[in-house]
Amino acid sequence: MSEQQLPVLLHDDTTDIYPVLSKHEVDLIGQAQRLFNADFYGHALLDIWNAAINNLRRRIEAYGVDIFLSVVKDEAGRKRYDRDGETLSERWEGVDQLVLINGATRLGLLNKKAGKSLEMINWMRNHASPAHDSDSRVEREDVIALVLLLQTNLFRTPLPDPGHSVSGVFDPMKSGQLAEEQLELLRDQIRGLRPADLRVAFGFMLDLLCQGDFPAVQNVKALLPVVWERASEDLKKAAGLRYHSLTIDPGSDTSTDKGAKQRLLDFLTEVSGIQYIPDAARAVIYRRAAKNLAEAKDQNYGWSSEVVAAKTLEQFGPCVPSIAFEEVYQEILAVWCGNYWGRSAAHRHLTAFIDTLNRDNLRKTAQFFASNERVRSELFQPKPKARAIDLLQAIRDKLPIEAHKGEVDEVLINIQQL
Repeated sequence: MSEQQLPVLLHDDTTDIYPVLSKHEVDLIGQAQRLFNADFYGHALLDIWNAAINNLRRRIEAYGVDIFLSVVKDEAGRKRYDRDGETLSERWEGVDQLVLINGATRLGLLNKKAGKSLEMINWMRNHASPAHDSDSRVEREDVIALVLLLQTNLFRTPLPDPGHSVSGVFDPMKSGQLAEEQLELLRDQIRGLRPADLRVAFGFMLDLLCQGDFPAVQNVKALLPVVWERASEDLKKAAGLRYHSLTIDPGSDTSTDKGAKQRLLDFLTEVSGIQYIPDAARAVIYRRAAKNLAEAKDQNYGWSSEVVAAKTLEQFGPCVPSIAFEEVYQEILAVWCGNYWGRSAAHRHLTAFIDTLNRDNLRKTAQFFASNERVRSELFQPKPKARAIDLLQAIRDKLPIEAHKGEVDEVLINIQQL
């Protein structure tokens, strides 16, 4: 029987051609070559699989295990990495191999072609390998095709440089509270990250923020806004979804102080990111803020409290979900119009809630003056009535269609008759 060389070059100088291969991986590929030559194609593919998995494990350890665990935290399957394991196999024994492949792909350590190749090998070893009797046997061509893909897209790809990986950039965040000079250096490094690394950094830092461990959380608060500036819309929505999940399932908060949701809300408020929270959870935030504004308005001598409550709404921004629109805007309009004695300075902090209304919400807001008792409660007084009329006139001027202007005119007549 003549020997048939696998595409992977298994000669004495293998380690020179493939410097990313360890001795164990070279031995596994050499064994695969011998099995391939003996026409044991299924057995050969199993050794190629083991060599690839071993290589992936080393890549992840070079890149950063903490980053990997952050990326795969929502993956189905085992992900218990044993930091105390003496050997590579012991450390990775508790991590499913598909979790390993998916995590490496998401980190950019494994390109999609190699990832799909390994998924195919995994399917074959479970359904067509010598360990499983099947009509779909592993054939010579199958091995050659898959090895060619892995040769180019894994075995010849350089290992990550720990000093220049995302892990190398952010490891200092957990070691101690950083001085401003160190923080500025890391900000510059963040600005230079590739988009793929930026996604990893965003998820990793979001995890640290939610976990709340000192001093990492203090460093994250200083650096995460810089990541946010470069983040895509999808990444920003992911942060909003994390807040939503913590609202729906408080048990998912694994932090020691159970303060992940509040820390995340503080961060989203700081970066004007409240709009990325899904409507249901966002409605809770605005309803609570509107309730505080209402309580302040109903206090005797509560104008200073109104200002504080209005500033809170201003921080959240005018992104009130439709399911809470009336509950929030009735309090905004009540404060806007004031009472018999006048109004506080709170309305200055609520201007954006009026100025950003679209056509339909302008019409809806105008109708509150005719139908909402909270809005109408002070309008029999001259000063609140005058402010309501001024606001309705401003709304009317913003509406381009005459029929809609007529709707506001009817509300104006109603208010003038009070």
